[in-house]
Amino acid sequence: MFDQQDRKNDIKFRAKVIFEIILALSTISVINLYRLQISNADKYLLMSNKNRIRLAPIVPRRGRIVTADGEIVATNICQYKLVMERSDAKTFRENMKIIRQCLTISEEDAASLNEARRKKYPFIIVKDRLSWEEYSKLSMVLFKLNGVSITNTYSRNYPVGPEFAHIAGYASGSSRDASIYNGKSGIEHYANEQLRGKFGNIQTEVNATGKRVKIIDSLEPTVGEDIILTIDSRLQKYVYDTLSLERAGAAVVLDLSSGEVLAMVSIPSFDPNLFSQGMTKTQWQEVTGNPMFPLINRAVNCSYPPGSIFKIVVAFAALCEGIISPKDRIYCSGGIKLEDRVFHCWNRAGHGYMNLTDALRFSCDCYFFEISRRLGIDRIVGYAEKLGLGSETGLELPTENSGLLPTRRWKFLHYGTTWKPYETMLAGIGQGALLATPLQLATMLGKIYAGNTDFSPTLIKNQRKNKKFDIKNTLDSRHLTIIKDALRQVCTSGTAARSCNTDYGISGKTGSSQVKKIKSHEVGMSQSRIPWKWRDHALFVGCAPVPNSRYVVAVFVEHGGGGASVAAPIARKIFDWLLLTTPPEKKSQRQDANE
Repeated sequence: MFDQQDRKNDIKFRAKVIFEIILALSTISVINLYRLQISNADKYLLMSNKNRIRLAPIVPRRGRIVTADGEIVATNICQYKLVMERSDAKTFRENMKIIRQCLTISEEDAASLNEARRKKYPFIIVKDRLSWEEYSKLSMVLFKLNGVSITNTYSRNYPVGPEFAHIAGYASGSSRDASIYNGKSGIEHYANEQLRGKFGNIQTEVNATGKRVKIIDSLEPTVGEDIILTIDSRLQKYVYDTLSLERAGAAVVLDLSSGEVLAMVSIPSFDPNLFSQGMTKTQWQEVTGNPMFPLINRAVNCSYPPGSIFKIVVAFAALCEGIISPKDRIYCSGGIKLEDRVFHCWNRAGHGYMNLTDALRFSCDCYFFEISRRLGIDRIVGYAEKLGLGSETGLELPTENSGLLPTRRWKFLHYGTTWKPYETMLAGIGQGALLATPLQLATMLGKIYAGNTDFSPTLIKNQRKNKKFDIKNTLDSRHLTIIKDALRQVCTSGTAARSCNTDYGISGKTGSSQVKKIKSHEVGMSQSRIPWKWRDHALFVGCAPVPNSRYVVAVFVEHGGGGASVAAPIARKIFDWLLLTTPPEKKSQRQDANE
């Protein structure tokens, strides 16, 4: 009887234990269900949607870059790319097996694509810029593929290539998505946000295998804005062809009334299409390893000794400070001795007695040695700053070089030594540590000839409102008139007379800046007998026509030799094109008007 009672108690105990276990498990299940369905519902819904819903960007078409006369500098070409959405390893292998029957994909590329899949990117680009043959083959098997689609994309194209390369710059695709272009240089970089537009997106629902079921929603992208340049494409091409006869150099043409850059050329140049559409390793080495540095915009990104062009600044400073009057004369014997050194004029025989106009007209070094010594470096730098040197012009291009105006403080900070009197004399003729860009030299002359406005250059149409061009010019007009008269005589009977004495009239200044100290046996030696890299830089800046000037032209020829013999003739050709050439469009308009 007791055995039977013990058995019943044992059964009850076991039943109780089982009931408690079931109750505990049920309680845990209820708690977990509460956490899943109520407490963490939003979290798990988001995770579910993340697996179920795919969000892919829609890349906007990049805006164009167009010249003032309608020449397209940068545009887009529609192309196709093969895109695979995120998938598991099995689906990826099945897709790649079919795709490799249509496309040539190496084992290395396949491994890279698989690695990208493992990183769980929303999508991977299997191949960009499909050929028509590849597109046709893939279209025939697309129904067999899971989560794979062909989408259209836009690649950047530069129809005019090297002629506008330094202005337009280039844009290239990102490493993750070659169709998302970002500007790397030039206007492409400066106006990247405007050109790029706003991205759209597309939401799709996929099943467990990653195959698209339906499109849930989409937002169309906003096309990028077009950028209209101030450049005249015909003038740009003419200047490029003219300057291309030299090994290296730059030229800038400005409109005096508005500050608009009508042409800007840097030689040598490059083909921006290589960067936007891909290049081989050999092509990359050819471009980046070129000793002439074609990627650098010499008009804006490089600064050089301005040579005798800087004498304009020194002459203006001396007049304003009362250091000298227009009639005062200084004797040039061919050199000036300072301490134990002799500083020679370019004319070793000497110019004799020179007033300010004659000193500019014949570019007498001894005259400017003396007045720069009287002025001192601080006052010279002060007037150079007023004329736009030593700081960026504000042109709409990245990495503009600010040049260099050396001062006592600058020398002490960089070299730990004091400023020497002979350094002021060297600065007075545009040598020594003094540096300026061709654009700065053009801007300097623009400030002198622009009248009542504080002249500054611009490269994009309708940007003048951001340039404060309505600020009044504070330069003394009386002294500017004397400078202008002297610059006119430079071109009629001075150093530039042989090339710039024209009927319409040019006012300007030649310059030749040394790149190394001349040895005694090199005095008077022809530049053609000196190795190219040691020849003088040739410069010229000028305005035309006279008296109502409309254009500023600055020409720089790297290691060109003499400014009068090399740079001035190039400037004369540009002025002739501007003032004597009738473009076909204008000519036809005149004929229509007459009829």
